[in-house]
Amino acid sequence: MFSREGNARSDSQNRWLAGYLAFVGGFVNSSGFVLIGTFSSHVTGNVGRLANDAATGQYAAAVAALTLVLCFFSGAFAASVIIESRVLGAPRARAYALALATESVLLLLFTLLSSVTVTAHPRVRDAETALLCAAMGLQNALVSRLSGAVVRTTHLTGVITDLGIESARWFRFWRRSLSEVTKLPLVLGRNPAERPTSAKALLLGTIAASFLAGASSGAYSAVHWQHASMLIAAAAVAAAAFYALHNARTRSVLE
Repeated sequence: MFSREGNARSDSQNRWLAGYLAFVGGFVNSSGFVLIGTFSSHVTGNVGRLANDAATGQYAAAVAALTLVLCFFSGAFAASVIIESRVLGAPRARAYALALATESVLLLLFTLLSSVTVTAHPRVRDAETALLCAAMGLQNALVSRLSGAVVRTTHLTGVITDLGIESARWFRFWRRSLSEVTKLPLVLGRNPAERPTSAKALLLGTIAASFLAGASSGAYSAVHWQHASMLIAAAAVAAAAFYALHNARTRSVLE
């Protein structure tokens, strides 16, 4: 799953990667919201919060919102530096292992900090959220780099948009097929309705389903096990790091 990058990856490898880490992204986002009342796996909401807080004169809150955006950026930056510099040498799977291990540590730090915090002050909550934002930014950049910008695993806006596009293509193709059988003009427009590739629809569906499953599991876990629930996500990411390291060792032996 971590031995190839970009166009060298198979559709199956991208689906496995997307499904696994989209589950983690949904879990962290939902569990974090139950625990501290803030979504952390995307930037859009925090940018909106930044604008609102600044407009209403809540400048401390606006700075905190900006900090969350910058933490997401910092996570993406750190992942890219780790991967591009190959600090652990070749093969590159070692860099992915290090990036995933860093994400796992951030989730563990969140668990520790949120467990010992005795106040629910908004700025303290923002400090806890910053760790999750950094972890999600790191994961998003890692997956984007590994898949050649084909896979996103921390938010669903683009995924749902792409699903709508693919659904429209399949809809036109099915109408064309039905039109050929019934001899009725069912295809709208002059542009020919070509058969779309099923691989992209399967990938998008996998991401959406896995994120939803992770979000549901994260919310349930946070409600029943409170702060300890994030240990599940940390363990899942750590397992991916060990798997990436195993890929690296296997490739080193083969080479």
